[in-house]
Amino acid sequence: MMKKIWAPTIFGFCSVLCLAATVAAADAVVHGLVTDAAGKPVRGAIVKATAGNLTVSGYSQNDGRYELTVPAGTYEMTADAFGFGPKRLSKDVSQAGDTNFALSPRLDVSRLSGAEIDSLLPDNPQTRMIRATCISCHNFDTIIKRRGNDSAEWQEFLPSMTGDRQMFQPKFSPEQLAALGAALEKYFGPAAPYFGPDSEAPTAEQIKHAKISDAALKATYREYRVPTSGAWVHSVAVDPARDIAWFAEYDYLSNKVGRFDIATQKFTEYPVPSPKAVPHTPIVGKDGILWMTLDAHNVPAKLASVDPATGVLKEYKWPEKQAGTHTVVVAPDGNLWMSSMSSPDEFLGFDVETEKFKAYKHTVPDKYPDLSNGAWQQYAGKPVGITYAVAVDSKGSVWFTETMLGTIARLDPKTGVTTEFKPPETPDMDGIIVDQQDNVWFSDFTGNKLGKLDTKTNKFTMYQPPTEKARPYGLVLDKKTGSIWYADFSGNNITRFDPKTNSSSSTRFRPTARIHDSSDSTARGVSGSANGGTTNSAFSIPKVHRRSLPGRAQDFFGFARPVCNGERGRHFPFHSSPLVITFP
Repeated sequence: MMKKIWAPTIFGFCSVLCLAATVAAADAVVHGLVTDAAGKPVRGAIVKATAGNLTVSGYSQNDGRYELTVPAGTYEMTADAFGFGPKRLSKDVSQAGDTNFALSPRLDVSRLSGAEIDSLLPDNPQTRMIRATCISCHNFDTIIKRRGNDSAEWQEFLPSMTGDRQMFQPKFSPEQLAALGAALEKYFGPAAPYFGPDSEAPTAEQIKHAKISDAALKATYREYRVPTSGAWVHSVAVDPARDIAWFAEYDYLSNKVGRFDIATQKFTEYPVPSPKAVPHTPIVGKDGILWMTLDAHNVPAKLASVDPATGVLKEYKWPEKQAGTHTVVVAPDGNLWMSSMSSPDEFLGFDVETEKFKAYKHTVPDKYPDLSNGAWQQYAGKPVGITYAVAVDSKGSVWFTETMLGTIARLDPKTGVTTEFKPPETPDMDGIIVDQQDNVWFSDFTGNKLGKLDTKTNKFTMYQPPTEKARPYGLVLDKKTGSIWYADFSGNNITRFDPKTNSSSSTRFRPTARIHDSSDSTARGVSGSANGGTTNSAFSIPKVHRRSLPGRAQDFFGFARPVCNGERGRHFPFHSSPLVITFP
């Protein structure tokens, strides 16, 4: 639940793979109609076909019809849609004819997205504390799983929620724990409106549900299970020159760098020598070397690399520093800049030639701004300037998001001088990118918006996503079109924003974990390859996903992981999975 000072988070990305638009001779097309109990077509239902290691998913169109291309075999098929209960059946795709689904009405609050649950809550200091503290590694849909707990039960559960096997336990002051327990009891306890065990459910009209766009209806997902059972697959980076998708296996028990060869669909895993190093975010360097941040606190190894030609993994240690590295970007000179969710006041750089680290101090205020997650979480003591994401502009300036402060920091590497920018309506932020005009785009996470800083005028512009309670997370720039892609953490959406028209197009993302529970996945991060593609990082079971569009030679890769019971990026007992997706 608690977004701890040292907590990491989840970052994702996407890549492009050129595929033939024609169906392979061995593939089959399964198709049919999704209707309601009265026989009327259901638009936007998610239809999935699963056999062995592969799951293929798509959407029913405006007329209720769907079509999936899958390899020959027998599949477990499911259909699910907002306001309906899921349906399952088995299908041998060699059999001709439609495979139809008739869905029955059903509204279950445990199957709502985090954004839909959030839309039913008031805005006050208690709900702000819950939003700032709990909604970071997981969503409201995870809190729902323990609805009915009173304050004492919440206070007993929270400090030990992770079991300390896969990530360390969260820490709370007695005052924080008491305040959080009281707030959770009020809004998710025995007598809570809508969410108490015996409370009357909201109506569909009371829930703010954003419909999927027509453009997004054309997408197809493909999911592939990773070899390590229960691995928490984290961020992903694609090397389009070598057709490799790299990813982190982030949990204590896995502790690996993962590789997925796109052409052969083969996985290779590289164990990190340092125990509990917490591999977090990969990036491909200018020479094709894979770099992986190591997010663990108080572990000497801060960074790892893998040579794709030899498979040799190398660690880079900095024993003088306790802080780990979180996300990473390659600068124009080929060197690396890294954020840190465990350093209260430093940015980190790495020279790839000398293999030396360097820390840069930045300014931290004496108290948290009133509009900040630090203030909302009721942290006592000196504020911390932990940084989540990092980007570099065309002039070489480095930009960081200071997540607890809700600020952006710019570092001039030549002088070491930092400048702080405080956006409006932004309690905290996660993802950050710089476009081709050197505008800085950022995710206004708890403020439910996408933000832009015009670096020429220092003017901020905030954009409201289609989902009212969206939480933009990881961002990626499509260099071909100028569109901004982002993962909507609470809405379980992947959203494309066109800055030229100020218009958005969203697709609901629901990986396979449990088709009957739409809350099983949470979109986290996006990133892009040099080809301008986009992929999603989210929450699901251990799989890699690819999503493609009919008539387009583009696929996008990312990773997914399941909703959790604990703190941001670290404190939760869950499994995760890589995800590969394509967008219109």
